[in-house]
Parts: sequence; C-alpha cells; structure tokens
Amino acid sequence: MSCCEHDHHDHNDHNEAAKCSCCCGAEHEHKQASASCCGGEKPSSVKTQYIVLIVSIISLIISFINPAQRFGVKIFHYIDPAWLALLLCGVPIVKAGFKNLFKNRKITSGLLISVAMIAAVALEMFLMFNMGHVEMHHHESYIFAAGEIAFLMTLGGMIEDYTVRKSRAGIERLVTIAPKTAYVKNGDSLVLTKVDDIKIGDIVVVKPNNMISADGVIISGKTAVDQSSMTGESLPVDKAEGDEVFGGTWNKSGAVEIRVTKLAKDMAVSKLISLVEEAEGKKAPISRLADKWAGYIVPSAIILAFVVAVVSYFLFHISVLDAVIRGVTVLVVFCPCSLALATPTAVAAGLGNAAKRGVLIKSGAALEELAKVDVMAFDKTGTLTEGQIEISDTFAYGMDEKAMLALAAAAEKYSEHPIAKAIIKGYDAQISEPEQTTSLVGIGVEATVDGKKVLVSRWTGLESSGIDTSKAEADAKELLVCGKTVVAVCVDDVLAGIIALSDVLRKDTPAAVRAINNMDIDTIMLTGDNEQTALSVAQTSGVQKVKHSLMPDDKLRCIEELKQHGKTVCMVGDGVNDAPSLAAANCSVAMGALGSDIAIETADIALMGSDILRMPGLVGLAKKVMTRIKGNITLSMSINFIAVLLSTLGLLTPVTGALVHNLSSVLVVSNSALLLTVKDRF
Repeated sequence: MSCCEHDHHDHNDHNEAAKCSCCCGAEHEHKQASASCCGGEKPSSVKTQYIVLIVSIISLIISFINPAQRFGVKIFHYIDPAWLALLLCGVPIVKAGFKNLFKNRKITSGLLISVAMIAAVALEMFLMFNMGHVEMHHHESYIFAAGEIAFLMTLGGMIEDYTVRKSRAGIERLVTIAPKTAYVKNGDSLVLTKVDDIKIGDIVVVKPNNMISADGVIISGKTAVDQSSMTGESLPVDKAEGDEVFGGTWNKSGAVEIRVTKLAKDMAVSKLISLVEEAEGKKAPISRLADKWAGYIVPSAIILAFVVAVVSYFLFHISVLDAVIRGVTVLVVFCPCSLALATPTAVAAGLGNAAKRGVLIKSGAALEELAKVDVMAFDKTGTLTEGQIEISDTFAYGMDEKAMLALAAAAEKYSEHPIAKAIIKGYDAQISEPEQTTSLVGIGVEATVDGKKVLVSRWTGLESSGIDTSKAEADAKELLVCGKTVVAVCVDDVLAGIIALSDVLRKDTPAAVRAINNMDIDTIMLTGDNEQTALSVAQTSGVQKVKHSLMPDDKLRCIEELKQHGKTVCMVGDGVNDAPSLAAANCSVAMGALGSDIAIETADIALMGSDILRMPGLVGLAKKVMTRIKGNITLSMSINFIAVLLSTLGLLTPVTGALVHNLSSVLVVSNSALLLTVKDRF
C-alpha cells in the first residue's frame, strides 16, 4: 500500500473496501492496486509492474542511444522509442490527474506532472515539424524527457510502496493472526467450526503447535503459550487450568480444552484489527499542515512556471523555446510529492516498529502528542507495581516463623480475601484443615487449627481485643511507615507474630522512571492508596511528585489542572478505574491491555504486555518520528527551492529536473524508513 490515509468509514465492516487517498489525491480502494505518489493506478500484479518498468527502461535506453542518428534506422526518425515508456507509465498518471480535476474538483500533484509531460510532448511536436528551425539532437528529444518523468514517477511509486509495506509489516502481522476455524467439542467428537459461529460457553480443543482459536479459560490441560504476536513477549508463558488465553496466540506444548468467554467480534485480536484500521485512518495534525501546503503548491507551481518562462525570455534574452523549456522544468521539479510523503511514511514506519513489539498506537496524532509530553502521570497499582500483594516480612515472637505462618495459612484457607490468598501463597506447603472458622468483618478471621485458637487480624483490629502487642510495636510501626499492610497472628490469645504484605514494585520501574526523568519529563503518581504507601512507592521508584488517597474523579481533576497550567500530559494506567483520566489526558497509555476492552478502547496507546521499561523507548520513538517528519519537510522544501532556482537559470532541463524531483522523494522515503531500524527497548 502506498502513502494513503483511510477516509472515514465503518471500521466494524472488515469486508468493506476502504477508500484511500494517495499524496496526489487520487482515490483508490484498499483491495485494489494502490496509486503511487504522483502516479495513476498501477497494475494490480507486482509482476506486471516489473514488466512495465523493464519495457519502459529498454525503450528509454534505445531512445537515448538514438539509432536513427547512430545507425541510420530510419523508422526512429519518426517514432521515438520513448513513446512506449510514456504510454505505459505516463497515461495512468494523466488519467488520474485529470480525473481528480474534473470529477473530484481537486488539483493534485499528479495533475502538475501531467501538465509537465504534455508540455514536453508539445515541445517535441514543435521541434518535429521544425517550427522553430532548430537542429535536433538526441538529447533534445522531449518525448524522452516525458517518458523519463513517467518512468521515474512509476519507479518512485514502487519504491514508496515497498518502503511503506515494510513499515506496515508489524501492523499487518497483527491483522493476519486472526484465527478462522476451531475444533469445537461435541460429545466425544470434535467438529471443525468457523470462529464466527462459536458461541460463549463452547468447549474448544487446541492441539500442540496450533493457533488458539478463541478467547477463553483453560478447563483442562497445561501448556506454554507463545503470546509474542500480541504482547511482544519473547518467551512462552505457562498456562494451566483457570488461566485466561487469547485467540491468535500459539499453543506450543500440551493439548488444552478452553471454555469460550467471548464471541469472535469481541476477541482481543478483533479489537486489535479494528484499531489497526483506526490508526491508519487518523492523521497527525502535522500531516494536515503538509496537506494544506501541498494544496497551495500545485496551483502556485503552474503560475510560477509561467512567470519563470516570461522572466527568462525578457531578462536573459533567450528564445521562446528555451524560455518554455525552463517553465516546463519548473513544473517537473516543483511537484510536492516528497512533501506529501514526509509525514505518512514516517508515521507508518513508527506505527510498524511499535506494532511488531506489541505496542499498539492508535493514530499519528497520538504519536505527535506523546512526542510533546512534559508530564507523565502514573497510576500505582498494576502500573508501577505488579498489582498483586505478597508477603514481604514476617516476625515471630516465642515460636518459629514457619510454624506461625502455617497456622495463619490454615486459618485463612477458605477465605477469598486478597490478604488471605497472599498468605496462603506465601506459605506454599501442605496446609492443615481448620475447624470452626469465623469471619470477623473488618478485622480478619478466627479458626481452630490443630487444637489451637488462631486469630489473624489487621494490626489496628487488636486495639480492643485486650491482647498484649508491646513486643511487636516497634516492628509494626516501622513496617507501617514503609506503607505496608500489617497483619497480626495470635495463638490462644497471645501475639505469636506479624506478617507484612505489600504490592510488589515492578523490577524495571525504577529504571523506567529514571529514564523518563532524564528526558526532562516530570513524573507524578496518582493513586488511591494512603499517604505512607504512596510515598514509599514513590521514593523507591523515583517518581518526583505524589498525589494520594484519590478517587477516579480526583485523578481526573489532577489531569485537568495540569493541562490548565499549560502542561502536555501523558497518563499511564491499567485502563479500568483509570479510564476517566486516560480519556482526559493529552495522550494515554494502557499497561497490560491484552484482554481489557476498556484499556484498548479508552487509551491512545496500548501496551499488550506489562513491561514498563517500554515507556522511555516509546517516548523516544515518538520524538524520533516527529524529528524525522520535520527533517523530511525541510529537506523536501529545500530541494524544491534550489531546483526551481537552477531551473530558472537554465541549469536544469526537464530530464535532469525529473531526476532531482525523484531523488528528493526517494530521500524522504528512505529517511522515514530508517525509523524501522530504531532498536530502543520498548
């Protein structure tokens, strides 16, 4: 696909052919061949394109050799071989240019090139009939010049297509991973079924080394799942009964049975496909600026060509023919193809680079906003931290720590509270069977374990119990200052120990935050946790500012206040309770968005995995894209300005002007393609 942007269309209809506009303004359909930058619609087959180019270059070489003069081949006195290149490559350009003019009422750069080629043909006719009494030489064949222009435009379009295809490879990989069929369990047999026909609750069987065909939960079997196609993770993830899996990922080892939890249209991979279409359809604001310039440049070029011809005739005292030649050269070199390519090729390369690493950027506008960010706001739970509490410290008084933990785990055995689950997970051994378990609302749980009365209680819940806590006061106070949750374990009404639990900081969080701070971006944490916990996490992670004890609407107000003070804010969260603040920020990133519809739909950028160290690299990529776009625009305009000046002075001809024009387009596309080589971790 060439440099195009989707028109607004229904993204839910994947079968509808999406209309695109290339940089010359010619519309074409996604399913058909695209149009090159300044060309018309190209042949649908790549093989046909190559044949057209080969035949055209051969005809141009024969024309340049000029057999009529060198070898006396008389037919070439009347029929220039370059006509073949002009017809094969030039006619589609002329058709597209004038179709846009008369049917769509749009002046495009394709029209400008068409006018230049027609003017070159007119000059050849002028010379052929010797109207100016000018002796003809092979280098004065303007059919050759027109054919060369057409050939170079077509070749440039193919180079452009190839580059953008490479840029979109990561995005297209996401689109092509959507599963088509699945083996659905029906009694003792397996029925091959279209994914679109699968219902929620169906049991899907996935064999080893096959693609998982639906979002669901494993009900039987164990395996390792390669999720790299969606999350960018390099290593397979172990999955067992009760674990969630996603359609489009790969089952690498054991056979598993999966209970379907989502219809095909609601699967994570389907959401990604919709977002890919959305991303390609949204332009960055700087792209609209380039479009506006291109709209003014085309008519300006035609006027300028006329002015150059007139001024050259009177100022330099040259012939009418030479003055017209200089005007035609201006038409050739002033085509804004490279300007129109400056933004979409860079954005496509940036989106493609990110997509192949499991980072889905919804639009060029999101990239532009991310490049301008000067404040990055983080949620705590699930973003800076793992979002799962674990035992961090244990203290026993008068008994062995392991024995104390065993009694606590037994008392909590049938509790569904997160603290209970963390204690059971932390013990990780055979747990005794409790008796007479009683849940104490707001305090904890009490049970009889191996004949002992065991109470597991919040530290503050012991105040009215009459139990002596003096021996643990110092330890508990130190743990509470660190923002940890402290649980007391009492055996037969005597304090036996305390257990401290905390939400574990992601191992890469300090490095990620440090890298962002070093980019002159302020960091702030917005969390609903208490002050001690928030300050502890901020100090450990390196976040500069903290706002604690916030409700979702409080986070929203914080974002709005920062924006009112002229800050460009990026919000990073998990996309669930952070949805309002994600929507309010200039740019938003959802961590671990795979499987979260809210995250995918709300945030501008979705990290399919939970590697926070991708954030600095992502910001760096956005800055590189914007720098590349601005560099492309500067390069394009500078080359155009110099080329017009040289054309006015007669130092460029239509032939050499075509080379300069295409050189600028190739330079712009190549400069954008370098973004594919960015290796920063993200």
